[in-house]
Amino acid sequence: MICPTCQAHNPAGARFCSNCGSSLAAPRVVEGERRLVTIMFADVVDSTAMAGRVDPEVWAEIMNGALGFMIDAVNRYEGTVGRLMGDAILALFGAPVAHEDDAIRAVRAAIDIREAAAAYAHVTARDHGLDFAVRIGITTGLSVLAVVGSAAKAEYTAMGDSANLAARLQALAPPQGILIGADTNALVRHAFRTVARAPQAVKGKAEPVPLWRAVRVVAARGGEGRFAGLEAVPLRVDTAGK
Repeated sequence: MICPTCQAHNPAGARFCSNCGSSLAAPRVVEGERRLVTIMFADVVDSTAMAGRVDPEVWAEIMNGALGFMIDAVNRYEGTVGRLMGDAILALFGAPVAHEDDAIRAVRAAIDIREAAAAYAHVTARDHGLDFAVRIGITTGLSVLAVVGSAAKAEYTAMGDSANLAARLQALAPPQGILIGADTNALVRHAFRTVARAPQAVKGKAEPVPLWRAVRVVAARGGEGRFAGLEAVPLRVDTAGK
């Protein structure tokens, strides 16, 4: 068997490459469902620089705390963490369970993360001299929802332009900022105060992308009470090997 990663030869029937350790299992065929979802990408600002200023064990503890409150916020509004990336998360609202107000849930989760990060910053400044902050990008659009990867490691996530754009908006956001795309803004502007920003050039887009900054909740129906009594709609996803 030839490793698809390093091209090393391995014995027939081997599960992992003896040279680089990569899985030798055939990748799963992506067979997902196209679905309208809201995607939130939240990242810790200047994490590489901060990590270099403290002991690795201390940094691991700091990041565990940060990822903990990010994940808690996603779960609070019944989203799904689609990917953990060391200092960032990608969360899905509308998959595998959909609600009528998934975009609102995503922005509420983002605001909760921003507030938790502000409180956490006091702790990291006091204990470690670190200026902790997050930045967040949110988009809404059609994505392919599927389990991707191999037998060794797989994850349920969203693929497509909407996920890529959420990451781009996150990168454009200022520290403690939440930037949302046009489709998300159209769905949430009745529940939140949003402020238009000048369209920005984004890699992969021919034209500047319009975006808004989510500031605060302005309608009670955008709060947790909005979710009471809503019916969750399961999302059916067919994946090879499941």
